[in-house]
Amino acid sequence: MAERPDDEEVRLVTETVDSLEALADPVERAKRAGKLLAEWPVQGARLREIRQEAVVAMRAQKISYREIAKTLEISLTRVQQIEAGERGKKPKAAE
Repeated sequence: MAERPDDEEVRLVTETVDSLEALADPVERAKRAGKLLAEWPVQGARLREIRQEAVVAMRAQKISYREIAKTLEISLTRVQQIEAGERGKKPKAAE
């Protein structure tokens, strides 16, 4: 998939993970990966809040759910879930 100009943040995250993967020292690789994993829940929550605030702002501008869904390339139902602060449901793994 071609990188879009608005994918700069994704590129930076990917480069960071790639740089960890390339570390020769497994101890250093594990330590650095562990630090990032420990921070991920906090940053993930922040990202969800940022996205929700943006969707709420679009709705305040009277942008329809359908238009938001099309613009964000997600389903209309997902837009409504994000606006309501609902987290996506992950399917249960087969046991």
